[in-house]
Amino acid sequence: MEEESKKKIRSTLDDLIGHDLPDEVPGLSDGPKLTPVKDLSKETNSQALVRAKSKAKGVMNNLLKFYLSEEIIQEQEYIQAKAALDEYALSMLIRQMENSEHAITLLMDTINEGDVAPRMFEVLSDLQRTLLDIIKSQTMYMVAVEENVKKISRDLDVYHGKSTGVNKGDEKVSTRGTKDLMRALQDTIEEDEIQDIDEDENEK
Repeated sequence: MEEESKKKIRSTLDDLIGHDLPDEVPGLSDGPKLTPVKDLSKETNSQALVRAKSKAKGVMNNLLKFYLSEEIIQEQEYIQAKAALDEYALSMLIRQMENSEHAITLLMDTINEGDVAPRMFEVLSDLQRTLLDIIKSQTMYMVAVEENVKKISRDLDVYHGKSTGVNKGDEKVSTRGTKDLMRALQDTIEEDEIQDIDEDENEK
């Protein structure tokens, strides 16, 4: 009897759940379309970071090629590792500068729309100061990177005896180390002194 009563209860529940329910709710598809929160046409943060890294890589490659030859860049692993670190640091500076510019633009738009609370101007002033600091840091970093590349060029020439020639069109500009320059000057001075002595002896 208990089994029969359970079966009756199950069949009653199946009838209640399985029947008299419409396949589709009428009017459900006629509702208003919601505007997506995220604008898919705008650049994402990951895409902006990749673009900043590409820009930093281009700057570093041009800087290295200006002072060093492509053969030396490919041969020296230290130069490649140092360039990779400089590219990453420079890309972060570029991205932070872009973020600050974007935040300032949004804040200015908000103020122009009527939100003129004193706190808004205070935040705007802080953001502008931060942007100026980032620009200064980027400028100082580029100066430091250029000086490091110059030092690498001189050290390779002086201590390793490798020419850091850079191809510019059909011409090849070759830089010489300090030791070679001093030796050449000394040889020139000695040759001049010898010629002066010979001339004096001939006059006598």
